[in-house]
Amino acid sequence: MAAAEVEKTPMLVVAFDFGTTFSGYAFATLNDYKTNPLSISTYTWATGSQTGMSLKTPTCILFDPDENFVAFGKDAEDKYTELAQEDNHIGWHYFRRFKMNLYKHQDMPRDLTIDDDLGKPMLAMKVFSESIKFLKNHMMTELTKRNILEHALLQPDEIQWVLTVPAIWSDAAKQFMRESAVKGGVRNTQLILALEPEAASVYCKHIPNELKVAGGKTTIDALSPGTKYLILDAGGGTIDITVQEVQSDESIKQLYMANGGDWGGTKVDLAFEHFLEEFAGKPALKIFREEDKGGHLDLQREFEIKKRTIKSDQKGKLTIRVPVSLREAHKKVLGRDLQSNDLAKLDKDKLRLESSAAKDMFAEPCDYIVSHLQKIFDDPKVKGTDTVLMVGGFSESVVLQHAVKKAFPSKIVIIPPEAGLAVLKGAVQFGFDQTVISTRVCKVTYGIESSSPFDEGKDPEDKKFIDEDGDVLCRGRFSKHVEIGQSVRIDEEIKEQIYSPVSSDQTSMAVNVWTSTNKNPRYTDERGCSLHGKISVELPDSKLGVCRDVGVKMIFGKTELEVKAIVKHTGKSTAAKFDFLR
Repeated sequence: MAAAEVEKTPMLVVAFDFGTTFSGYAFATLNDYKTNPLSISTYTWATGSQTGMSLKTPTCILFDPDENFVAFGKDAEDKYTELAQEDNHIGWHYFRRFKMNLYKHQDMPRDLTIDDDLGKPMLAMKVFSESIKFLKNHMMTELTKRNILEHALLQPDEIQWVLTVPAIWSDAAKQFMRESAVKGGVRNTQLILALEPEAASVYCKHIPNELKVAGGKTTIDALSPGTKYLILDAGGGTIDITVQEVQSDESIKQLYMANGGDWGGTKVDLAFEHFLEEFAGKPALKIFREEDKGGHLDLQREFEIKKRTIKSDQKGKLTIRVPVSLREAHKKVLGRDLQSNDLAKLDKDKLRLESSAAKDMFAEPCDYIVSHLQKIFDDPKVKGTDTVLMVGGFSESVVLQHAVKKAFPSKIVIIPPEAGLAVLKGAVQFGFDQTVISTRVCKVTYGIESSSPFDEGKDPEDKKFIDEDGDVLCRGRFSKHVEIGQSVRIDEEIKEQIYSPVSSDQTSMAVNVWTSTNKNPRYTDERGCSLHGKISVELPDSKLGVCRDVGVKMIFGKTELEVKAIVKHTGKSTAAKFDFLR
């Protein structure tokens, strides 16, 4: 369950963008925000063994053989590479791009395990919590260096923390991230989650109006009240898409439920690996990966940098440095030297790819994204949507930009400066004003299981039963609270349900929550229905026995589901929370 939101405007907001490929943090004081909403501070990370600086660091973490935290980001990459080069990495636990594990697991246990680089499992909660702990501690050190806490007369418990998550993530994945952050040292009551495309949308509202876009319009024109726009948040792992409308009070209303898939920039990396398999052969590449772990890590980092230079109209070759050990692995398997072909020329330690081969690596994710956007634009609900906001690290790819503009020439495409930082900076702004998103659209139908009067000829006989009062009822009915596609205000409390304990000494009760991909499910065992989680409610004052009715209301319009419970005979609140983890 989401923690209670901070009632007053926070004096300092810190946001973490915990990405599939890169992570970072940003912060701003209330005074900064009021003076200029774009006055947001970030940290510039050294890029390790690679030359240069970056505003994000790789989402990698390293643990020693006893599962003690060692390093995060580029330091984890460098340390593991060093260990691998000396063949001392066996037993260590290195995780890279592990965030997508939460997208893949829809039915998520709290003790979920994920495999490290060598295939050994560790508790995912520890991997995520230690990552967030590192970012938090690093940020606190930076605040101290800059004297920000002292200058603003702030205590650590006065900070509003914001953690970004994909909008397409399940309620269980969001809860997993919240619990990981709490384990990582973030106070639950000071933490909110920001949905990544929404955060980017908030950021784009503040882009300087001198930024010109297609058709001679300014950004302010393109995002003026009444304007509908599609947000394409293209990250490393996921593609998050939603459609929003600017209201007359400049708040943002969601028109189309969040959707997307795992078509992010890492698909390009996967295509490169497939290319290497075709070029050198799967057996040789397998030996290369296993016997020269450091060389493979260096090759991955090399391609991560070079892929950003690939253009849609590229004519020249793409040159990538490859370890000599790849050639040695090929000769070991096939007994002959690795040869050049029509698409790639091998010259000592350099692999020179034809432009067509380089561009083809973008084909699959670009085709997926364009096809999905077309389906959305064909939906009558988004009629009049003429603007596309492209944000996220993958949106900085010229190849993806060209694919979107070519497919939708009549649309105004806005790519903000530092598109890869739009989510992070927007999350800081969202931390100061969570009401900027006024309405959201439900991704599924939510309800509870109930027993209702049996409808002869309609309800199946095997669901019929007679209760102790002699009433003929139907078991397993889906009692709907909100339906898929329904617009819900952020503060809207959906119909109250009354529950009572079944025994006099009962101190708590649990109510199962069901979801469905159908608008009007009749039974919980229908196709498309699934047990989603439960609501736990504390029952005070046991001396009143079973006469302790509790009214429960669910709130669906926020970034996380919330629940409120009121003891009916006193009118006082009692503790209640959602739990979506097994």
